[in-house]
Amino acid sequence: MLKHVQKFPEIQVTFNFTPSLLLQIKDYMSGQITDEQFLLFKKKPEDLNEEEKIQILRDFFLANWDKMIGPYPRYLSLLLKRGKNIVDEELPTIAQMFKLAEWRDLQVWSNLVWIDPIFRDEIKDLFEKGKNFREEDKERIINLENKIIGDIFNEYKKAFESGQIELTTSPMYHPILPLLIDSELAKVATPNLDLPFRFNHPEDAEKQITEGLEVFENIFGRKPQGVWPSEGSVCHELLPILSKHGVEWIGTDEGILARSLRRSIYRHENGVPNCPTLIYSPWKCNNVNLIFRDHIISDLIGFTYYNWDHGKASHDFVQRIKQISTQLPSDDKFIAPIILDGENAWEAYANDGTEFFDTLYGELVKQTIPTTTVSRFLNENGVKNELPGVFPGSWIGANFNIWIGQPEDHIGWKMVQDVRQKLVAKNVTDKTIWNRFYMLEGSDYYWWFGSGHISATTAIFDELFRMNAIWIYEKIGEEPPADLYSPIQQRTETFSCQPIDKISPVIDGRLTNYYEWYSAGYVDIKRMGGTMHRFAGLFSRVYCGFDDENLYIRFDTEDEDIAAYDYHIKFFKPKAFEVAFCKTEEVECNIDKIGELAVPLSKLNLDEEGVVEFMVDAKQKGIEVDRTPSLKFNVKLKDVKLYNWTV
Repeated sequence: MLKHVQKFPEIQVTFNFTPSLLLQIKDYMSGQITDEQFLLFKKKPEDLNEEEKIQILRDFFLANWDKMIGPYPRYLSLLLKRGKNIVDEELPTIAQMFKLAEWRDLQVWSNLVWIDPIFRDEIKDLFEKGKNFREEDKERIINLENKIIGDIFNEYKKAFESGQIELTTSPMYHPILPLLIDSELAKVATPNLDLPFRFNHPEDAEKQITEGLEVFENIFGRKPQGVWPSEGSVCHELLPILSKHGVEWIGTDEGILARSLRRSIYRHENGVPNCPTLIYSPWKCNNVNLIFRDHIISDLIGFTYYNWDHGKASHDFVQRIKQISTQLPSDDKFIAPIILDGENAWEAYANDGTEFFDTLYGELVKQTIPTTTVSRFLNENGVKNELPGVFPGSWIGANFNIWIGQPEDHIGWKMVQDVRQKLVAKNVTDKTIWNRFYMLEGSDYYWWFGSGHISATTAIFDELFRMNAIWIYEKIGEEPPADLYSPIQQRTETFSCQPIDKISPVIDGRLTNYYEWYSAGYVDIKRMGGTMHRFAGLFSRVYCGFDDENLYIRFDTEDEDIAAYDYHIKFFKPKAFEVAFCKTEEVECNIDKIGELAVPLSKLNLDEEGVVEFMVDAKQKGIEVDRTPSLKFNVKLKDVKLYNWTV
């Protein structure tokens, strides 16, 4: 991302590095550590055992299939050979089907696609070659990866010193700081939250902050002026700790500003907030300055623009900024903070966002829209607004529910509390042991606990969490509790199923009776979350069923005003076509409490595979506000009762 910024000297950007990531990069630079994926990549295919082959099949396709695998025919063919929808029990049989050359090609492609296009000139021939790679090709990739990693600190440090970018950091192991200070703070936003424990250790929050600042200073030569609290999580009690250690400013979400001021923030039809002077001004509280992200524009970059043409996306961004500027007083200075995950979004963009960045930055320069780092803006313009207090919450819903709202979260927190009590009772002072404990406070474990987010690696996070706790017990000479040997994530995460029988619902936009969609397949969109989380997704569930005449689709939304949006159903299989909801005569549609439609099977041209693949999107005033993932359902008319049954 730095390389893209450096193409445009006029553009100024703030980058945040978590301290734990900085230490990991440092370890890789030193050559002192490696990881299983890298070892599997290096190993010659003829030396792979069955267990390693299974792991490769499981892990080497963990990339965005549409943008990182689909464009490369060889990589895509290997994915199709493995299968897109498989279970672990099938992998030993599938592994026997792969030849030596295919294993090596898979090893190479699983690394190639993660190298940003801006660095690919040295290995352009490998992309052109496509297959039948050699061991020497793997060595070239390793050398390039080592070079990229080896330059990270120096390149960012030089750009930091030049003033084009600002660097900030987060608490050491990315904990939710307010929950360390006092877990009861979670009840401010969610009063009915049932917490069977209380975690109350502000000293841990302070330690995570000071350790993080120290790591940053050791690498970049000076302390940061700004801090991004993990997940934008803040509370009033956090500010004195930050101020004590010289932190000048922090960022969080506009939802926190709204709750802190006890007023609503909404957008007019032109996309401008009802209170632009409040959102786009910095605030001060307890000697710490705060900026509040525009979550609409930030989320457009994170969750929507990757589906657009990069020119259209850049134009939309610029027009939104211009529209906002017309509603602000011309005799004052304002800042529109656009803050989002710095790494997760780009794999969903074509070419890792290269064209999007180049077009967006170029358009900002062309339109003379000034960009700035946060500290530069604060130094030049000061802070005029005093905030009476800071509402406890995160950049997701202005609450902490994701990290402490479900029974699995509570189990994790109770385990952490038990470990801490043992360390204190035994008067443990070993820094290595305490550092391992502070890792247990990291937010990402709790991100994956419960039903809110699902991924292929959820079980690994669960195991890592418990293994770290077990390690601590063993190091202090204590017997690890038995529950540490059982997964926290006990529940089976059933967020989808296939149709089990034919259905013939009434297309009236209502749930006419309980059994109307009972035998349909469904996907629970809200439980398909991954590494990112948008402020508010529209779709909650999508159903699909059929009878002898029609394919039926139903979608449910989080917004009670479901008719406020324009919907499109985009089919990919068995053929590509699009249905404009309630605007296509040959398709029966209706919308009231839910969206329902019936598509004649004759229009689909079903093949022997019997698979229907589609997605649903929603727009307001021509701007996409949400879309479902691509969804697949099996609608084999003759076979459905042979394979599925219901009582």
